[in-house]
Amino acid sequence: MNDIYVDDAADDTDAWLVEAGRQIDEPDSDVERLISSISAGLGRTRRPARALATDSPGIRVTDRIVKQLIAIRIRRELGRLAVFASVDGEGEDIDGVRVGLIARYADDLREMSDRVRDVVDTVLFDTVGENASAAARRNISVRWQDVYTREWL
Repeated sequence: MNDIYVDDAADDTDAWLVEAGRQIDEPDSDVERLISSISAGLGRTRRPARALATDSPGIRVTDRIVKQLIAIRIRRELGRLAVFASVDGEGEDIDGVRVGLIARYADDLREMSDRVRDVVDTVLFDTVGENASAAARRNISVRWQDVYTREWL
């Protein structure tokens, strides 16, 4: 595997941006407050951030920032908390994105999944670029977790 990782200074910057993103919005519901309080106490990921190629020469963005932007946009535009996000690919290339969210019983999961894919598509296009994100934008997987049982649907 030929992954490209960023140095510790960039990792600290990513950590700061991730923490700032968590503090942007207060959770609206009891379930979101519970999840937020649990996740706030978790340590940050120890895996080094992976630098991703973009359409702009000399500009790179990390997978950690892309995942955080996806979570923030989903929360803002759809009012949902992303409990899992993964930017898949080898090295600096992206070939897919996986997102996990908590389902509500009244949800139309097909329609909501399409809305999530639209949000992810926009984030990838805006941050990585049309060409560098083309494969990933065709491969966006959305999974739902039951709010009470925590089982994946």
